[in-house]
Amino acid sequence: MDKIHALLTFIGYNGRVKKRKKWNFDVSKSLLNKFKIKGILKMKIEWIKIKGFRNFDDETINFANQTLIIGSNDVGKTNLIYALRLLFDRSISDRDLDLLNSDYNVYTRSSSIEITVKLVDVKEDCLITVFKGDLKEGTVYIQYKNSINGDYGILSGPSEEALEEKNSRYYIKRLNMEYVNTNRNLNSFMKREKNQILENAKLQLTEQQAQADEKTVSKINRGLELINKRVDRLNYIQKSLSKVNQELISLAIHNESQELGFKNANSDPTRMLDNLELTYNTQDGALTLGGDGRNNQIFLATWVSKQKNIKSLEKVTFYAIEEPEAHLHPQQQRKLSGYLLDNFEEQVFITTHSPFIASEFKPDRIVKLYTKNKCTKVAKGGCSEEIKINFDDFGYRLDAITSDVFFVNAVFLVEGPSEKLFYTALAKQLDMDLDKLNVTIISVNGIGFKPYIKICLALDIPFVLRTDNDISSKTKKIGDTDVKFKFGSGIARVMGILKELLETEDNRSLITYWNEHEEANEWKHDKTRPQAAIDLENYIIPAVEENNMFLSQVDLENDLVNSQLNSYLQEFYETRTCASTVKKMQKAKAENMLNFLNEHIDDLKCLQDDKISEPLKRIKQLAERVVSANE
Repeated sequence: MDKIHALLTFIGYNGRVKKRKKWNFDVSKSLLNKFKIKGILKMKIEWIKIKGFRNFDDETINFANQTLIIGSNDVGKTNLIYALRLLFDRSISDRDLDLLNSDYNVYTRSSSIEITVKLVDVKEDCLITVFKGDLKEGTVYIQYKNSINGDYGILSGPSEEALEEKNSRYYIKRLNMEYVNTNRNLNSFMKREKNQILENAKLQLTEQQAQADEKTVSKINRGLELINKRVDRLNYIQKSLSKVNQELISLAIHNESQELGFKNANSDPTRMLDNLELTYNTQDGALTLGGDGRNNQIFLATWVSKQKNIKSLEKVTFYAIEEPEAHLHPQQQRKLSGYLLDNFEEQVFITTHSPFIASEFKPDRIVKLYTKNKCTKVAKGGCSEEIKINFDDFGYRLDAITSDVFFVNAVFLVEGPSEKLFYTALAKQLDMDLDKLNVTIISVNGIGFKPYIKICLALDIPFVLRTDNDISSKTKKIGDTDVKFKFGSGIARVMGILKELLETEDNRSLITYWNEHEEANEWKHDKTRPQAAIDLENYIIPAVEENNMFLSQVDLENDLVNSQLNSYLQEFYETRTCASTVKKMQKAKAENMLNFLNEHIDDLKCLQDDKISEPLKRIKQLAERVVSANE
């Protein structure tokens, strides 16, 4: 309310900006309704509950004002949109509302369907009038229900417990949904909407502009008459049907007074203007439409323009757009996403497969769908403050690479680009098709795994990580003296992740053990590593592997040198010792790794049974579990 008051101090009663002055008044509902402040007091669907409908068993999905719906193919994105359409899409007929037996969830053998929505911030006069007693404190519930052996019903009320059956979707003229599906066709859309677009434009003309247009139409009419006279004088036009006319005369006497000829179809200016074609104008002239990407942009721009023109205080409309990225390159996908979000004050739902569009959305506006036990589930209940908190380490916006996580079955996290190059190549040599498994390898560019793990946990995505078993130095003050110590920073890293993010009943004994023995993980800088530190490492490493976290023996370079790949590495780097090979490998890591893989990729097969391959085998297992759950 303080935010609203602050905004209102800048606005006069006519809506124009005035100098700031302090007003003393109570901010009443009527006053707030008077001020049309963008983003404030707009009716929205807070959540939807879907029971027994298609992919859904019993799921509650929270929405934001701008909601992105993501997930793999056939996970239920379109079915979620269709559930909304059953309640709010005017193009859905009464016959469509009856549904088919195939619309009932086959896996749970459901014999009934319930789709319930909660509407909040209902303050628009047109909705208050239509909902009447079903509305309480700006909130109303609407439900669609059906059963295989019965008829569908529409219910509404001020709470879920007080729903009453109605005769029909009685609210549909005042509250409805505009929907754009994936099979949009620009030509058919323009054929259907062209006249309405032109009529809307006419209505917005000033009297002076309308008079000017009338004069122009008169000039067009005179021009067409002149063109037709000149066309009639063309010799090939006059002679083209002479033989046809002779044959007609021989067939019937009444044809003697009539003559068949070619005439310009656009002799009437009104008819000509009604048959305008949509073209793309450039400096070189008008181009015929045809490029799918361009047509998609024109379709959506025209559709958005139409929605702006038909806005009315007499109804409330929200929007659903499926896969707006069709046929567009990444930069245009991002631009289109921003364009759609900027052009709708009303609630909008967008489905996508594009990480470039996902990168434009704040995480708490994303609904991630996935399949479990053959039914569609939603990560963290949909749009969630919890997801926002989990993503805060990434700042305002995710990049497209990170957003790729939204669409995968499992994620393999590695420290840097050299590890990503190596494991991508190794997977191919071990006959693991990561794309088929829908697995992505992501470099965290350092040791900052926690934000990425938060993403995976927030979206219920399995992950594996591999990190170096580093030995690092630190200084501790003992009395007045600074004393240097060494410690196992790799061990501390994975245990820090376990304690902060992965604490479960199964892990508590491991965490307790770590807390009791953590001191053994450090030793004085001038001392050799004690046996207690080695024993702690030998206990921790296999235990954290149960949590899909793998520590190298030392680091990637040392592990490779100490594997069966060593002879190939020494040949490539022209070295004789392990130490000199590691030294060369650690200079320009990614570039050196790429060059080595270009020459020796087939030789990676020798690592089939090496410890270094274990993370890949684990991520394959996790991805296959996800796939089997979808079947």
